[in-house]
Amino acid sequence: MTTPDEVPASLRLPGLGPVWAAARRRVDRGGDISRSRIGCPELDPAAALALESLLGRPPGRRLDLGLLEGALADRSVGKDLSESLGRLGYPPSIEAARRRETRTRIDDVKAIIRTSLVTWPESWAPEWGTAVSRAGLLGDLTPAEARDLVGDVRRLLDRLPGIGPDGVARAELAAQVLGSAHALDRNRPHAAALLCALRLEFGPLCDRVLWARAGVTSDRVSAPVLTWGLDPIGQTRLDDLVRAALAAAVPIHLSAYALARGPLGVRSGSPMLVVENPRLVEAAAERRTPFPVITTNGNATRAVTTLIAQLVDGGADLRYHGDFDAPGIGFCRRMVGLGCRPWRMDAVHYRTAVEAAEAAGVRLPRESRRWGLTPWDPDLAPRLEQEKVIVHEEMVLDELLTDFPGDQRGPGVP
Repeated sequence: MTTPDEVPASLRLPGLGPVWAAARRRVDRGGDISRSRIGCPELDPAAALALESLLGRPPGRRLDLGLLEGALADRSVGKDLSESLGRLGYPPSIEAARRRETRTRIDDVKAIIRTSLVTWPESWAPEWGTAVSRAGLLGDLTPAEARDLVGDVRRLLDRLPGIGPDGVARAELAAQVLGSAHALDRNRPHAAALLCALRLEFGPLCDRVLWARAGVTSDRVSAPVLTWGLDPIGQTRLDDLVRAALAAAVPIHLSAYALARGPLGVRSGSPMLVVENPRLVEAAAERRTPFPVITTNGNATRAVTTLIAQLVDGGADLRYHGDFDAPGIGFCRRMVGLGCRPWRMDAVHYRTAVEAAEAAGVRLPRESRRWGLTPWDPDLAPRLEQEKVIVHEEMVLDELLTDFPGDQRGPGVP
């Protein structure tokens, strides 16, 4: 093989530079070049004669790269076109080399996954390999890491059948199978890969439902629901605990684990205010409002939805208020679906709050995200789009706690 200094002088003519540069750009794009052609640049007479001599024929308007590769190999310039171009002074770009290395690695990873999936009994196993690739889960995995990922997901799947009625906590499953309690946390690679499998098994469901179908639960004691003023009428120990908090005039957190021992017994028709932000529960306790206040603390957790379901089943009159921002409108739609009625979440009260802020010289933050639909008040969505400003719930705290109707509590309750 020739060294760069031994390359024939005729191929190192400056006039051939545009040919080599165009060929390098095409090679760097990757793929099969044996049947590729590029437009042949305008050449000076000396360069045109040198290229014709190399190819054994005039190059024409479209230069055959397969022919060029063979001709350069016959001259011992390089074993393939990429190497020949490097010896002619046109080496691969660093970025192109990285892309080729990445493609090679990903091809190797895909081959490992296909081979590893042969022993899986599920009919959708090949689809899972495609799904994890499309989801971008191959990322920077080496073939060895890909083999480990397939094996880990297989072991996780094998642990799911036979789980008892209470399921298994996700952190417990992750720790026992993968060695880390956080390995199945949201957006972790193993969680995403397992969800790809569960989606093929159970259908295109949301992550929460997929975990539930598989018998996997988040823990039932964190992310409790914060409440004030609940006065249950039942006789369970949980009812007693909630009544004790009311007697002590303090808010109380109720976990999903505790609520599973319920349900709380409530008076049918009891008006209760459900809010987005915990500050309103704190303020309700400070003022000792005669009605219960429950916070979702943003998007409702399992404890929140469990309590809401129990209260709705008990006949409580649940009214919801949240932030006037894009997430808050989405939370309101969800709470309506759970059985709450929007309260003061309409175009009139939104505009009133905006006007009050303007009168007080308060500059409200702007909302750049999509508001979404407001089916409970068709006039609200266009008003939100027109104003494009955010009204946080705490700004109208006084009005919410002053104007809310109802008192569910019996005599003698503080």
